[in-house]
Amino acid sequence: MNDYEVKIDNSAKEIHQFLLDQYVKKTLEIEMSTHKSRQTRMNNKVQRYFNSTPLRNAFARWMTYAVYANRWYTITELVDDMHSNRQSISTTINECEAENWIIVVRTKNSVKCRASAELVSKYVDYAMWRKEITKSVIGTAYNALYSFEDLMQTNLALKKKSVSN
Repeated sequence: MNDYEVKIDNSAKEIHQFLLDQYVKKTLEIEMSTHKSRQTRMNNKVQRYFNSTPLRNAFARWMTYAVYANRWYTITELVDDMHSNRQSISTTINECEAENWIIVVRTKNSVKCRASAELVSKYVDYAMWRKEITKSVIGTAYNALYSFEDLMQTNLALKKKSVSN
């Protein structure tokens, strides 16, 4: 074997497991970076509030999603969707409304809410940070795994086709 030849003795299963392990490792790095960010990104009142508890953090996502999905959430829907309780959701709604981070519409029988422009803007800032960190940390591992799995599906399909002919 010369300098340019590479001995390949890894099975497809071993390669796939290696790529899966790399993807899992990079996913963990993203989650760890996100946690660190939530602890250190306290530059303004919005970040301090929504990074202070998991429920508040999730609430910001539900409220921003409502804007992007062109809908409103009721307290009951939030309790059910977020697996929380009425008291916690009501308190969060009242606190966020007082800061103008959400828009609340009250009728005789319901309370509906969604993010204000300020909260949407802050979430977009976060999403752009998340995009960059995802690209830099997990992008290569994801692309390698996806390409390998796609290639293996193609090869298996070609083998089956040629055997049946």
